[in-house]
Amino acid sequence: MIHACQVLRERGRRVAILSRGYRADATGQNDEARVIAAHLPDVPHLQQPDRFAAGMTIADRVDVFVLDDGFQHLPLARDADVVLIDATDPFGGGLCAPAGRLREPIDALGRASLVILTRADLVPREELGDSMRRIRAATAAPIATAAFRPTCERPLEDHEVLVACGIGNPRAFVATVESMGARVAATRIFRDHHAYTESDAADLAASGLPVVVTEKDAVKLEPIWKAGAPLHVVRIRFEALEGGEEIERLLDRL
Repeated sequence: MIHACQVLRERGRRVAILSRGYRADATGQNDEARVIAAHLPDVPHLQQPDRFAAGMTIADRVDVFVLDDGFQHLPLARDADVVLIDATDPFGGGLCAPAGRLREPIDALGRASLVILTRADLVPREELGDSMRRIRAATAAPIATAAFRPTCERPLEDHEVLVACGIGNPRAFVATVESMGARVAATRIFRDHHAYTESDAADLAASGLPVVVTEKDAVKLEPIWKAGAPLHVVRIRFEALEGGEEIERLLDRL
């Protein structure tokens, strides 16, 4: 989403983001909102369950609304539906919540305008092909693949680290840190959108190992991080691998 907003702005579009505001804190923001603000400080980001009502308050100043996590927000008409599927865990066991991780049956991909298999660089080619065939059986939409290229302000190569995260797919983040050359000596996995406490931060800092976290975790940990092990933040950049022209074509259409 951040990548799409950046590209649209480069093309002269006035962009705004609409999101539900899931698990917002007392300031009215959640971890994802803080990450978005860091990358897109001058892009309006309205958080409200009724996204149509929110958008109407600034509609005269916006060319393109980008919905954060909006595929199931069916009451709002849209010009394009882009579905991102994590290639390291593409189908959540094949079952819908609460039995699995799917929000809808796979056939719902028939509504998609474009499907992007993310983290495609972290799975074997044969496994990726199996996922693409299963997606193709559910939709006629173009399918692209992409990677999240990681960077860190300090080199992680050959360092023993503790990986801590509270995200939807922690296994993929551990694999990302390993792909950067780090030796993962320990992990601390919290539930998605975990609200870190000072006690959590103290426990992590007392580990004696450099602590590696995602941007989503960092925006909550950094304000309460005290002396102890250093805190390293892995930031990611979207990179199209195959089907990048389909992504560009869709953004051109907007």
